[in-house]
Amino acid sequence: MKKTLIALAALGALTSVAQAQSSVALYGLLDSGVRHDSAGPKGSAGNTGTQNLFTSGILNTSRFGFRGTEDLGGGMKANFNLESGINAGTGAGSSTSNIFDRRAVLGMEDSWGRVDIGRNTTFAYDLQAGYVNDPLGQELTTNRQNAAVSATSVNPLGTLVGSALDTSRRDNMVKYLSPKLAGTNLGLAYSFGNVSGSTAANSSVQFMAKYDVRPLQLGLSYDRLRDTGGRKQTLLTTGGNYIFEGYKVTGGYTQMQADAGFVNSNTSILTNSGSSTSLYKFLAGASASTTGLKAAVFDLGVGFNATPLTQVVVAYYNTKFSADGLSSNRYDTFAARARYTLSKRTDLYAAIDYTKAKGMTAAQTASGTTSNTGLSVGIQHRF
Repeated sequence: MKKTLIALAALGALTSVAQAQSSVALYGLLDSGVRHDSAGPKGSAGNTGTQNLFTSGILNTSRFGFRGTEDLGGGMKANFNLESGINAGTGAGSSTSNIFDRRAVLGMEDSWGRVDIGRNTTFAYDLQAGYVNDPLGQELTTNRQNAAVSATSVNPLGTLVGSALDTSRRDNMVKYLSPKLAGTNLGLAYSFGNVSGSTAANSSVQFMAKYDVRPLQLGLSYDRLRDTGGRKQTLLTTGGNYIFEGYKVTGGYTQMQADAGFVNSNTSILTNSGSSTSLYKFLAGASASTTGLKAAVFDLGVGFNATPLTQVVVAYYNTKFSADGLSSNRYDTFAARARYTLSKRTDLYAAIDYTKAKGMTAAQTASGTTSNTGLSVGIQHRF
């Protein structure tokens, strides 16, 4: 009996040590609210008008996930992260094909840095969602902007660095992030195309550099993605922010360029001439399937605390789309967002945005009008 008690005590001690060396956590974010647009999308009969919508993820996509780490000894750790987007209004998943559409990675880290493999975010998304070179940090990217192309978002960086152009996440990725040296992190990533007979088809290469020594942050990333035919789409994003006297000033520039005939996985925004989600009408009849496409966004914004519990961001975005042989069509977006802290995990927010399209007629836009004003209010909770 005594030996049994000693064995059980030893087993309990080992279990406690194992639990101390490993951890698994459930986490998530729920974001729900109501949005009003002065210009809704054109209906099948061509009618236009205002729209009022209950919206999941006005500021940030609602999601849940699992993440864990295991201490392997000697400073080395194994990590995993599974994350899925959800619609807080219906309870449905944000993807009909991927259970964990936002992230599914397994990795290791040590003093030499971190390596993750699987479906992961791109470096361009990491910089912008981290508020390095986007004043809104990829907020307001799930709300459609009908004063231009309906597949574009209120925050246009959600279009250039988003699922519509395959620039926010990649499958089959090996992603390396170096430790911080002199305030600087470097990153390299490669995505396997998994196409028989070709190492280039569907593959991508990324590079990132970030400098972070407060009050200054700077970031740069480059991304080259190839389709099954070897044609390429490149994405460059750069910029930074500076904090002084309680104000955070952020600026950035993002440019996407696709070869003529480049086939994106979400081809509707590029090639479907009969849809308002397409750039075809916005570019006055130029299809990205036959001409090269270029898009660029310049952003500038300032954030500050209006009260100890209220944080405000005011931002401006200038967006230009062009195709080979055509002049640029552009739209300008002004946005302001206020976030009031109720607790460490719960916020109330309100936002207003105004977009004006230039260089095209109303018939070329998704709403039949060249301007739109949006109003949003909601609540966000993290767990």
